Amino acid sequence: MAIRKGYVDTTDGQIHYRYTEGGEGAPLVCFHMTASSSLAYEDLLNALDGSRPVYALDTPHYGQSFTPTAAPSMKYICQVLMEAIDNLGIDKFFCIGHHTGSNISAQLAADYPDRVLGIILVGVTYTTEEENKIYKAALAYDNPLDIHGGHVMTTWTRVAKDCEAATPYDLTRKWNPVPAQVFTNELIETLRAGADWHWGYQAVFSHDNIGALAQVKCPILLLVGTEDVVYHWHAHAKQDLPHAQVVEREGYGVYYLSYGGEDAAPFIRDFTSGAEAK
Repeated sequence: MAIRKGYVDTTDGQIHYRYTEGGEGAPLVCFHMTASSSLAYEDLLNALDGSRPVYALDTPHYGQSFTPTAAPSMKYICQVLMEAIDNLGIDKFFCIGHHTGSNISAQLAADYPDRVLGIILVGVTYTTEEENKIYKAALAYDNPLDIHGGHVMTTWTRVAKDCEAATPYDLTRKWNPVPAQVFTNELIETLRAGADWHWGYQAVFSHDNIGALAQVKCPILLLVGTEDVVYHWHAHAKQDLPHAQVVEREGYGVYYLSYGGEDAAPFIRDFTSGAEAK
């Protein structure tokens, strides 16, 4: 079945989403990174089509979802997204979260242990309180609109260089180059988010994801590309969460799921089917 799109109402506004309905079992609900959108999950939706229902939601402020007036907080984001999930008629579900989405997935699992069957964290945000202060100052910067297009160049530098800072120049290393279309999609989605593109980062780096994950009782899969710029956080989480399943894919970076859906899909299918079988 081809990917379809829709809107679901919440108290504060509409949430836009992409979905495929084929297959059986509990749905998989996908949450993207800052400042992306559900577009980043299209490759994975196609790869998982027919295995189980999959929904990728544009989080508040991003993609084609509503722009909040509330201050950014993970509590608020999770409240809105849970209302959207309820209004989609979804009961029990799995979560997959990429970077910012890992915070959302972890908090939902901690808050709704009777609903969330398992979480897949792709490049988990696993930051201490001190690191949160540092990264909020470094990454959650304003990008005001500029009549000369400076904000476009700032955005392009971020999505095509800073987010792939680990791109190796050693040609002996395995590397799966990011397609130009992925960079272009991320440029467009970040520009769509406007001058406050970093709204999600404000929430992420005010959130205790380490504490949230300590409360999670459901199965956890830590999935990451070895060249992801947040691999060091993944390594820390792997040490602290020895009960979690771990999959590390050589040669992929930040945008692993955006073009490596076929590579990731078998691990996701095995994890979700295994969790349901318990």
